[in-house]
Amino acid sequence: MALISPASEEVSKTIAVPKKTSKALGTSRSELPVLETFLQMNPEEKFDLEAVNSIDTRALLEQARGDKHVLREVVRTAEALLPRVRAETEDPILVSGILRDKTLDWYRRSPTDRTWTDTVPLRWGGMFHESRVPGGRLSRKLSVRLTGLINQAVEASGAVAFLRAGFSGIFRGSAMMAKMVQFSLGSKRPRLTQQVAQAYLDDLASSPRNGDRPLPLARLSDFARRNGSSEVSMTLAELFTAEGTTLLTVLDPRFHPGVSSLSIRIVSARNQEEGATYDLVQGGARASGSPAAEGAAMDSGSSFPWEREGMTSKDWVVLLRDLGKRKTKLDPPPRDNPRGRESYLVLRELLLAEAAARKAFLTVAWKGRPSGPVLLSQLLSKGHWVPEVDTDSDYLEAELDHIEEALADSKHQEGQWTLGHGWTVVREVAKAERSYRAAAKSGD
Repeated sequence: MALISPASEEVSKTIAVPKKTSKALGTSRSELPVLETFLQMNPEEKFDLEAVNSIDTRALLEQARGDKHVLREVVRTAEALLPRVRAETEDPILVSGILRDKTLDWYRRSPTDRTWTDTVPLRWGGMFHESRVPGGRLSRKLSVRLTGLINQAVEASGAVAFLRAGFSGIFRGSAMMAKMVQFSLGSKRPRLTQQVAQAYLDDLASSPRNGDRPLPLARLSDFARRNGSSEVSMTLAELFTAEGTTLLTVLDPRFHPGVSSLSIRIVSARNQEEGATYDLVQGGARASGSPAAEGAAMDSGSSFPWEREGMTSKDWVVLLRDLGKRKTKLDPPPRDNPRGRESYLVLRELLLAEAAARKAFLTVAWKGRPSGPVLLSQLLSKGHWVPEVDTDSDYLEAELDHIEEALADSKHQEGQWTLGHGWTVVREVAKAERSYRAAAKSGD
């Protein structure tokens, strides 16, 4: 987890539990478990993300209401915790560690804990992102709840009182961000990290482990259908270790003796509209570096070959063949710079070189953008191609330009492209409409 710097004198002071808290409210310590538990928390040695997430902020505020001194301590504690909470729930490296820990809890505790589905959803809900049960409970994002607690406590006490007391924490946005950086490991943050993490956590919380049976990750699969399975799969690949193209290792038995290997299995969609689905499986095939393990993963299909390093032409041939047998569509590559991905370039080179690969690819190709590889394959397969809409010509020419630019000895002529493997493409214009003709010297 994160390497935490020594507690500063300022933080130590701001989160100290007030000695007169119980007396000021006229109640005993035993009657204030929520308030006193919260005030004893700090962002370092007494930090527990699940415990912070379990705090009932409404009950906390009610217990503190009426005493400005206590309200100030609540705000100081919340402000001290917030940067650590944000770092832990946003940095993919830290998020990954938390998800692995919770998966281990699920594996060990859920089979024998009869209260699992009653208590754990409350403790884990909203930890990374908003949790919602259709027609039921809604758990706001933890960082949002803490921010709301600060604002409500300030309002209950009066901002003027805070300023007179010398409190300015809520107005120090830049300082709070600096503390967040202190707790973060600084890894890049995929756009969907928090949503994907919360969907996975909600699936674990709602379903105890049932022996060795796979756990369908229903909420994660539903999120993928709504937001794109390709991007969700790539986010998972940032959080967990990719083994082949369809398995992501969550728990490795080498590091957790007595625990079966636990992996997220990605099942490719049968059509473009459905999206991939996800299961948590035990003892799944692990790519230990052996060709057999890698081949087993490849044969089972793929939802995110675009992120896989070292994807070869042979790998693409196997994958396209398998997807065709199962009548499953290949997910499109991410739209952000797809031509910058090695796997994309390897596939395109294969399409230029082999007619059989073009035929297999067109059978399983995605619909929509990026459309360059699909349009290129159609042109090379037919020899003559007329776009259905004019913008398709622009997409095709962008692909042709990129191929030709990669050939160092190629000199571009307007309306003509040399693509390698003996291929040349010529643009033809008739009645202001473009069409294209492709020819190969080798007779491909």
